[in-house]
Amino acid sequence: MTFWLIAILITLIIGIVAFYPFFRYTLKNKGIDRNELNKALYLNRVQELKDDENQGLIENSTQVKTELQQALLQDIPEQEEIRENKKSFGKIWGVSGFLTLLIIAALGYLKVGSWQQQMMLEKTYQKLPYFYSRLQDETKPMDQSELQQFTIALRLKLQKDPKNAQNWWKLGEIASLQENGQLAFDSFAQAHKLDPDNVRYKIAYARFLLFSREQIENMQGRKLLKEVLRVEHTNLDALSLLAFHYFEKENYERAIATWAMMLQLIPQDDPKAEILEKSILMAKEQLDNKAK
Repeated sequence: MTFWLIAILITLIIGIVAFYPFFRYTLKNKGIDRNELNKALYLNRVQELKDDENQGLIENSTQVKTELQQALLQDIPEQEEIRENKKSFGKIWGVSGFLTLLIIAALGYLKVGSWQQQMMLEKTYQKLPYFYSRLQDETKPMDQSELQQFTIALRLKLQKDPKNAQNWWKLGEIASLQENGQLAFDSFAQAHKLDPDNVRYKIAYARFLLFSREQIENMQGRKLLKEVLRVEHTNLDALSLLAFHYFEKENYERAIATWAMMLQLIPQDDPKAEILEKSILMAKEQLDNKAK
């Protein structure tokens, strides 16, 4: 609605500027000049008649003056009629041109404007509750098309409410599913910035920092995980990320120690126990190879 109001206002301004001269009474000065000219001619002719009468060239100057006055009066209505006709003709052209401009502007926007795209974006935004429910349905994962629409809807939501940390975190999760690493990183960073004490946001942000090529970001990621473990000593997500990071950096002793701690925190029949045991064995093998 705001866009349409702005477009109409701009069109009106252009129309007024372009067609304003048609609405002006442009013949006013010309009419004054014509009257002044007739008056000057009349007075000049009267003076000539007086001179001729004084010289005895004419006998009845009164009749000649009367004829001059009648000629002057007959010229004024014709002049006013022409002026009114031209004025009306100019207004018709002005109104016609202005309406033509409005029609062309409307047709041009309907043809090449972005109103269809805006309507599609608005419909996508209105489906945001549906996308939230679909995301929770593990039996039928969202396809790429739905994930893309979900991303667009979340971005529109964040434009209206940019300080909602949960929506930023959710956008990061969706971007991760789409393998859009940069968007995920930026979204998790914003969520952590808005709510720095939230453990879930902190772990999500640390995950990307740990696997960055920048050493400074790696250090920042380890710092965030350690902050989490100081508050939640048994946070398996934080421990798993930290152990894998140690393994990638070839710090096998710390990786083994961290996985061993996780192994003690989970039940023996937990499926993760087998994975942890294999990870510990692999780290020990790498450590032995490194020692040779």
